Amino acid sequence: MPNGRRTLTLADSRDGLAALKPGKPLEVLGREHLRTPRLVLRPFRAADRDEFIRVVRESRDHLAEFSPLHMPGESDGELFARQLRLALEGDSTLNACRRAAFDESGRLVCAINLNSIRRGLTFEADANWWTGADALHRGYATEALGALLLHAFTDLPAGLGLHRVLAGIQPQNTASRRLAERLGFRRLGPERSYLHAGGKWDLHEMYEVSPDTLMLRAAGGERSALMPWCLMP
Repeated sequence: MPNGRRTLTLADSRDGLAALKPGKPLEVLGREHLRTPRLVLRPFRAADRDEFIRVVRESRDHLAEFSPLHMPGESDGELFARQLRLALEGDSTLNACRRAAFDESGRLVCAINLNSIRRGLTFEADANWWTGADALHRGYATEALGALLLHAFTDLPAGLGLHRVLAGIQPQNTASRRLAERLGFRRLGPERSYLHAGGKWDLHEMYEVSPDTLMLRAAGGERSALMPWCLMP
């Protein structure tokens, strides 16, 4: 153990994640629901159609640059039907965990998705997220993504038991890069990849977060930046 340091193992990081979770910051309400102090995260339901369409219409210009949701020629109603289907399929096949975040008034503020969950030599998933235009700059996406990461890195069957989460972020998307870095994501080298979203291909930088990097961010005295809603007991 030179210089008083030691290498962190996955077991160490699991123990550290347990210390991040106080009595109430993240509440699991059944298999599909998570609650943070300000938000409820759950799959879309058919009854969410009008609220979803409202947010999409009010956020059209905001989402167009970095978070295009529509496929070419797709109406708002068709978009919602596809999002609803993807959420249901993800939970039924365990290949995705797609959650919409609602505030205490029932307003849709953001959506956080863990897609293409892979359970082989390593357990990992691909993350993406978007925030409604009327919910910007309030920390909702940080709160929601932080909650879903804690859930993702919690061992089965309580959580998803993942070892790593990846995210592709466009270089010009400063807000998403800063959000990811607050939560412990780090860039995977200088390479860039073209990813397909909303019917088009865009250049993205690849980021990753794992239980140990999540823990190290908190252990480095950055708990308030990492998860402002996660209070120690």
